[in-house]
Amino acid sequence: MSQENNENNKKTITIRGVDEKIYRKLTEIARSSGKTIGEVTNQAFKTFLDISDAAKRTASGVVESGKTFIEGFKEGMGNLIIISDIDELSVNKEEIMQTGKPIAFKGIKKLNLVGISDDDIEKYIQEISDVDELIIPPSVNKLKLLQKCRRVKRVVVQNNPV
Repeated sequence: MSQENNENNKKTITIRGVDEKIYRKLTEIARSSGKTIGEVTNQAFKTFLDISDAAKRTASGVVESGKTFIEGFKEGMGNLIIISDIDELSVNKEEIMQTGKPIAFKGIKKLNLVGISDDDIEKYIQEISDVDELIIPPSVNKLKLLQKCRRVKRVVVQNNPV
């Protein structure tokens, strides 16, 4: 396809409801990379579509739309329990085990995991994301736990009880 044909395929499009912080970050990326906002946005859209196509292939056609994907993912996770949007939460091993299901902790400012083991992490904690401070027992393998973490700002190891 020639450069002229490629230019003819471009169109001015207005998208409503774009988060202002995301747009500012996109603008910063465009400036720092020497590209236009349109070029960076096109690449972001292309990447999203590539990931979506890969997810469709991986899930054997389960992904028909964003909603279907989320529902299928929840079913695949065995009724994942999501605990979210809390300022401060302390959860002990017994509480985690009693759920009998994988748990995702999201958007919690201070999360204290009391008395959990590496085995508990493997069996019951699916994800920990967008947490400002995560407090863990000293016996926990931090690297094993961090594999399940996304956007956790600080990890604190509890002091051993005296």
